[in-house]
Amino acid sequence: MFNITRDIPDIFPVILFESRIFAFATSTMTLVMISIAAVIACIMLVRKFSVIPSKFQVVLEMIQDMIVDLVSNITGDAKRSKELFPLIATLFLFLIVTNLLTLLPGLAEITFDGNPLFAHPTADINTTMGLALALVIFINIVSVKEWGILNYIGKFFQFKQVYQGFRKSFGDGMTAIIEFFVGILDIIGEIAKIISLALRLFGNMYAGNVLMIVLFGFLAYGIPALWLTMNLFVGILQAMVFAALTASYYMLAVKPSESEEPSE
Repeated sequence: MFNITRDIPDIFPVILFESRIFAFATSTMTLVMISIAAVIACIMLVRKFSVIPSKFQVVLEMIQDMIVDLVSNITGDAKRSKELFPLIATLFLFLIVTNLLTLLPGLAEITFDGNPLFAHPTADINTTMGLALALVIFINIVSVKEWGILNYIGKFFQFKQVYQGFRKSFGDGMTAIIEFFVGILDIIGEIAKIISLALRLFGNMYAGNVLMIVLFGFLAYGIPALWLTMNLFVGILQAMVFAALTASYYMLAVKPSESEEPSE
């Protein structure tokens, strides 16, 4: 039996350097590397696209159709699915790369000043919280654009409904008051979306890292290899869950599309 000694990762990110207003963590370094690689890859891919597609372009188009179909199954709206495709596809691919990148052998051994230079981005609560916050803000901006600022505010503060309810009857007015407080609770629900999205992704990926290190310390081969395979599956699954929840929250925030007229 072989034992490998590794330190359990701290729940707080490792800071490479910092100033009074800014800190640059190892997870940030990984995100910067992923972003640069993504931009370069996109430029190279776009240059190779042509009217007569190559086999590689056909494969990419098949992946696009699969993602659109997946989003359509969640939204039930083909028009909205096409609108959501750039966001969901980017989010899905980004999370797959960030979830699986640090599983590459040897990457964790690249160090700077005694600390690993690259770290699991989604195992850093700052990354997942920032990502969740940006998505919820984006969804609410889309909701304002769809419904208008007054109708958007009216979803949370239903003064008009209370007034109209009491004009009808006392019972309708009391029901409207209950709905008024439910609308206020929806504000808490928006905050809860941020927390749930961030903690779900962070908790799964951080726990996977810790268990991997524990298994490597217990047994060098066999069980760690099985857990590595499980981590690959969990990384892809969490990317799908995060993207699916984003699509669901988006559909709750926008108006339903007008149904297409049935063909004669």
